[in-house]
Amino acid sequence: MLLTTLIVTVFGKTGVAEPTFTVLATHESFQIRSYSQRFAIGTTCTSDNSGFRALAGFIGVGSTPKNSENESIAMTAPVIKDQASGMQFVLPAKFDDISKIPNPTDSDVKIITLPAQTGAVSTFSGWVSPSQAQQQKLNLYDALSPAGIELNEGNQWQLWQYNPPFTIPWLRRNEIWVELKEEEVEKAVRYCEGKM
Repeated sequence: MLLTTLIVTVFGKTGVAEPTFTVLATHESFQIRSYSQRFAIGTTCTSDNSGFRALAGFIGVGSTPKNSENESIAMTAPVIKDQASGMQFVLPAKFDDISKIPNPTDSDVKIITLPAQTGAVSTFSGWVSPSQAQQQKLNLYDALSPAGIELNEGNQWQLWQYNPPFTIPWLRRNEIWVELKEEEVEKAVRYCEGKM
């Protein structure tokens, strides 16, 4: 069973839950998605390794969970890397109210409310260095430009990663997310529908 799980994971299948979303429009380079409110845990630790360990500790990966209930919590995807606020794990859907989430016992870990959001997402494979993430972000911004959506360095964007580190690079699923304003969503949907 363990070998089967390892083989499946190496080949890109994670078997972990992901937040549900609604696809509003699809283009060859991106999707416009809408997410309802959800919750995450986050850390502003400066290195990926220390951030991941702090968040993994909260859910109980490899040790007793570091939360007020000592409750093991299932891993979900994606792992979110945000240039402004560090790293986040989205919590499973059963945590649909902040009162249901156990409190972190590690002061580096915080509970985060992710509000309902609509944005553009581009998907790509491979390993992702910071410079590659920047390039993928620019590619997404360029793909949105013909829709009349002009994004720049002031726009908040995130890297979403869905696979464990040992997944074969070309089977890895990565996404760049940028939140859009309501008028930008309308422009993007019209563009995808060929109405511009």
